[in-house]
Amino acid sequence: MSDQISIEWPKEDVRALWAQIDRAQKELGKGLGQAIKFAAWSVAQSLGVKTKVAPKYRPYEVVKESARVVKFKGGKKYQITSLKKGHAKTFNVRAGSVSELKKMGQVRIGNAGLAKSAWYWGIKKLGSANGVGMKGVTQRAKQHGVGITNVTQRLKGDDPFVKMVNSLPYAASALQGGMSAVTDAMGKAARHMEKIIDAQIAKKLGAT
Repeated sequence: MSDQISIEWPKEDVRALWAQIDRAQKELGKGLGQAIKFAAWSVAQSLGVKTKVAPKYRPYEVVKESARVVKFKGGKKYQITSLKKGHAKTFNVRAGSVSELKKMGQVRIGNAGLAKSAWYWGIKKLGSANGVGMKGVTQRAKQHGVGITNVTQRLKGDDPFVKMVNSLPYAASALQGGMSAVTDAMGKAARHMEKIIDAQIAKKLGAT
């Protein structure tokens, strides 16, 4: 089964984004390539901000058993829920206590925040990733996120482009709102660009 997804951007959001690309050229003096890079950064920034950070531990619940079975087996049975490529799977483990349970590798999420980290490093390749935030992202996820999002860009010539590919299988499911967040990203990016452009114009005019 293919992991490919299809995105249809609302026409009014596309027009709004191109309006800001035009403003970036006319009012900030950016070339077309740099204006497109600014727009791509804004779209990716929107997705990065909307990406959730997983909790440190996978969801768990106690499986009811008799006290005799618990004593004989050497601990309570817990059902753990794990996400694999966006699909929930469950398995059971035994532990003497919740604190013991949380020390188990099957329960701890070592890559918590990997989806956020993938966007962070991709955005950073376009400039700054300020605003995305890495709160709750584990050190392991920060390290593993570096190569997940690939950025290709050509900013000179008559047909400049920026292409960002996030290869994480669950990148969409990690977004707050799922695919709706992807659809909304262009409109939010246009508003983000508008605020930045307005602020830079005000700064040039000496406004406080």
